[in-house]
Amino acid sequence: MSAMSAIGVVVSDLEGTLTSGETWRVIGTFLEEHGRGSAYRRLVYAGFPLIALSRLGLVNSQRVREQWFVRMTRLLAGLDQSAIGDLVERVVESMWANRREAVVRELEAHRQRGARLIIASGAYQLIADGFAQHLGGEGVGSLLEFDSSGCATGHLVGEVMTGAAKVRRVQERIDGARILAAYGDTEGDIPLLSLSEQPVAVCPDRVLRRVALARGWRILDA
Repeated sequence: MSAMSAIGVVVSDLEGTLTSGETWRVIGTFLEEHGRGSAYRRLVYAGFPLIALSRLGLVNSQRVREQWFVRMTRLLAGLDQSAIGDLVERVVESMWANRREAVVRELEAHRQRGARLIIASGAYQLIADGFAQHLGGEGVGSLLEFDSSGCATGHLVGEVMTGAAKVRRVQERIDGARILAAYGDTEGDIPLLSLSEQPVAVCPDRVLRRVALARGWRILDA
C-alpha cells in the first residue's frame, strides 16, 4: 500500500458544496444556442410544481432532482463529442468561477497533507473530472452514453451518481481506504457523509441540516 493510500481519502460533492454555480443554467444557455431552447424551457416549466412540492417536504427532493437530470440528458441526444466538450468546458468554468473558497481551501489543505481527493458528483463524469483537475483530484460522476459515431445518445450509462449509487462508486474507487472527511450539501449526500470520519454539511438543505444537528456533524455555512 502506498503512503498516499495509507493516509486516506477526502471526498466532496460538487454542485452546491464546492460551488454555488448551477449546472442547469449553463446547460440551458447551451441548448438555446443549439436550437433546443423550447424543449429545455418545457422541461423547466414542467419541473416547477415538483420543485415546489419538494421544498415543502411533500415529495422526495433527491428523487425529483434525479428525474429532472435524466430528462435533461435526453436533450443532449445527437450532439457530438466536440459539442459535449464545449458544454463541459463552459460548466466547469462557471462552477470554478463560483467556487466556495472556504471549502476549496480545506480540500487543498487535506491534499497537501497527503490525502487523496475525490470529487463525487451527480453531474456528468466529464464535469466532475474537469473540476477535479483544478484541485489535483479525481472525479466520480454520472456517465454520459455515446453511440458508435461518438454522439450522445441522450441516456446515461447506469444510474445517476447520487445517494447510494454515489457511495458504491466511491467505495469501488477507493478500494477500502479510510474516508477521512466528506463534504456535501443535500439529503442525497447523507449516505456518503455517514461513512466518513469527519462529515461536513456545507450550506445544507433542510433535511441534511436536521441530520447534521442530530448527529453532531460539523456545519459549514460557507
